Amino acid sequence: MSGKNSAASLRVVLAVLLMGLGFLVVVQVRASRGLSSQEDVPTRNVYALATMLRQERASRHTLEAQVADLTRRLSDFERATAERRSTTEAMVRDLETLRIAAGLVPMTGPGVSVIVDAAQAPVVGHAPPAVQYVDLASIVNELWAAGAEAIAVSGVRITATTGYSEVGGTILADRRRLAPPYTIEAIGDSATLQGALQIRGGVIEGLRTLGLQITIAPKTNLTVPAVQAVPVLRLARPASH
Repeated sequence: MSGKNSAASLRVVLAVLLMGLGFLVVVQVRASRGLSSQEDVPTRNVYALATMLRQERASRHTLEAQVADLTRRLSDFERATAERRSTTEAMVRDLETLRIAAGLVPMTGPGVSVIVDAAQAPVVGHAPPAVQYVDLASIVNELWAAGAEAIAVSGVRITATTGYSEVGGTILADRRRLAPPYTIEAIGDSATLQGALQIRGGVIEGLRTLGLQITIAPKTNLTVPAVQAVPVLRLARPASH
């Protein structure tokens, strides 16, 4: 607001000076015409008019210098304002990019949906296979490697600080309990993500061999939520350059 007031004040002063300069020019022209049209003007009056004209010329030169200085200052101010505006806009764009990378913004776009569940019927002579947190983490890592831009597991946004754990057979992500069947949603090129998951000898084939049920489906539009809690760094600090 102060920048706008300063620019407006400079413009007002500049306008007043230009009006004064115009007035002096008109007075000077009229006085010159008066001298040329009156041949019998007394000498004393001629000297007085000449002195007045010199004063008016000096005043006009002073005003012209002030106008030039104010014009230069106004131009510098407007240029600096434009530069600050460009810097601010760049900072806002960078901040939004960082917010997206940190998972602070919900994202939407095409991608794939992966549903992971335990086997319906146990293999004879073996305990029924259960989904473990390392299984979900392996699928998530495979999606990141394939170019996924945003991932959520059963509604929990996955970021670089997301931690997995398992307590009493219950999988937790960022200390939030997840219930089967587990749904992994990843935003990115659906064909690339699906191809990476279905590669022969890959993570999905290995988990299916263990007896887990995994369904992969491309999606034209997915919505991945933002993180619900921002991690608090108590000991880590930016490294000094």
